[in-house]
Amino acid sequence: MIAALFPSEFFLDNSDRAGYDFLAFHISVWARYCQQGIGAPVGVHPSQLQKHGTTKTNHGQRLPYPSKDLAHNPDGAEILQNILAPLSQFISDQMKRLIPHEFEVLQEYLYHLPLFMETPCYPFMGCVVNFCVATSAHTDPCDKLICVVIPFGDFQGGELCLYEPGLVFSLQPGEILMFPSHKITHFNLHFKGKRGSFVLSSDKSMDSFVDGSNGWEEFVHKHSSIPPPSPT
Repeated sequence: MIAALFPSEFFLDNSDRAGYDFLAFHISVWARYCQQGIGAPVGVHPSQLQKHGTTKTNHGQRLPYPSKDLAHNPDGAEILQNILAPLSQFISDQMKRLIPHEFEVLQEYLYHLPLFMETPCYPFMGCVVNFCVATSAHTDPCDKLICVVIPFGDFQGGELCLYEPGLVFSLQPGEILMFPSHKITHFNLHFKGKRGSFVLSSDKSMDSFVDGSNGWEEFVHKHSSIPPPSPT
């Protein structure tokens, strides 16, 4: 189904070739670069406020907002979300059992999304679908606590390396790895074949919305007594 949805992006490839790159499709809710509402006029809705001295104001960045891929290709995102649903449920159940504290912290983020905005991979705020992927060494400083990586496809190689602990994981399609991506340098070895991955994570910038809705608390409709939606 993935190949049918993205036929020009998921193909036989070799990451050890000149000009290698890959597509990353983000099905995520962001809370980055948001404008604070601290000191904003009381009683005026954020959609009606303009920044002083500017001719254009990005009102959409005053609250958490969908990624461009999610906003521009909602049909594709919905199909991918349906594909992910059983896997997301399994991961959610395992997190509650194995790492309940991290699960509760990430779940708390969802209480503070305006109008209980749904996310594709509860309790995370987003998922990246990578096609023909092998990454260079990096950390993900915007990730909160942990990320989840699940490879898919038919490939050889592509081992996931965690630099500081000195670990190499030869993950097979469907196997799941959780680790703190914000503080451990990670990368892939080269692969041949068709290799993709699902990466689940939450944007730690949401911390500002857990604590006072980034200054817009007066305008954010939420009910702390009602839990956020669980995956279906």
